[in-house]
Amino acid sequence: MPGRDPSAQGGGPLWAAMHAMPRVAMGELRKADLPEEPGVYALYRDGRAVYVGLAERQTLQGRIWKNHRGRGVSMTGSAMRRNVAERLGIASSADIKARRYQPTVEDAAKVVAWLDDCEIAWQRAASQAEAAQLERDLKREWMPPLTKR
Repeated sequence: MPGRDPSAQGGGPLWAAMHAMPRVAMGELRKADLPEEPGVYALYRDGRAVYVGLAERQTLQGRIWKNHRGRGVSMTGSAMRRNVAERLGIASSADIKARRYQPTVEDAAKVVAWLDDCEIAWQRAASQAEAAQLERDLKREWMPPLTKR
């Protein structure tokens, strides 16, 4: 599969491990696919990582399914969806989070369509602290383009 070669992507050994994880198409993702454990996840588009995030206070299932896989217009709880909206030229992530811009149904549909063309991979963590450390370490190795500090 093009783009699956970890050496062709950003990062060091931690990213190589993430790149090697199985991926699920966001458009085909089911709630049952996601573990009920803390962890870190990466969003891939065209075989390349574009976002990394953390499921620390919730499980991977809760964070990805409830916040990022949403189909509604609210994006305040999902940095991933806000950052995609910004990439698509809808509004800045900061304006959406601060509610200075209210996404429309059409905006949400564009974000969902973009995300549906992506894949997601994750790594489970034994604890919330371990998940937080893994995310920090991944970001130190390399920051995907849609990830903000």
